[in-house]
Amino acid sequence: MRIDVWSDVVCPWCWIGKRRFERAIEALGADAPALEVHWHPYLLDPQADETPVPLQEALAGKFGGAERAAQLLRKTQETARAEGLPFDFDRGQVRVTTVPAHRVLALAAREGDAEAVAEALFHAHFAEGRNLADPAVLVAAAAAGGLDEARVRALLGSGEGLDALHAELAQAQSIGVQAVPTFLVDGRYAVQGAQPPEVFAEVLRRAAAEAGGGPPPGADDADACGPEGCVVPGPAPR
Repeated sequence: MRIDVWSDVVCPWCWIGKRRFERAIEALGADAPALEVHWHPYLLDPQADETPVPLQEALAGKFGGAERAAQLLRKTQETARAEGLPFDFDRGQVRVTTVPAHRVLALAAREGDAEAVAEALFHAHFAEGRNLADPAVLVAAAAAGGLDEARVRALLGSGEGLDALHAELAQAQSIGVQAVPTFLVDGRYAVQGAQPPEVFAEVLRRAAAEAGGGPPPGADDADACGPEGCVVPGPAPR
């Protein structure tokens, strides 16, 4: 079963959502379908460039003051730690473009292990406060996915992958991806946000049942909803 995920590595809810999705698969156990996961880029902050700006300063300008920004970060950190993720917003995180990080992820999808690189990038930003536009940080994250340092530096020093990245970003916009994380399950069900594991598990069961020719569980019910949102039919990527 194909899973398409639109995500950004500086989106806290993307890492939280990824972990909840993984917990859903674990909960399904032997009933979990075989999955083929494809990561797609999304720019949470398309105006950001490679000049690092303290994250708390950037969020204060966006959300109406330092106190409100600190409150949001604290709440997000508490939620993430409850999922077992080592968030630490006291490590000096910075706002920078994630275009280079997405290019490295795309390289990993072709030549290495994209999932391992994604985890390394999330950890570098949220747990260590590393600058994700720094080539040294990207090289270190790429190594987690088996990529060679020289290969990564050659990518970052060239225009390789930029056209493909822009095409994927345009595709996300054209099919209506407006928030991250967005999970598209088997080209039929879109799950937006860091939904509870139970919601992910239900939509995986539905998609697997439909693929097998049987009626989806709860077919007579409304679309599955949890405390953080609902599952809705989604378009297949073109």
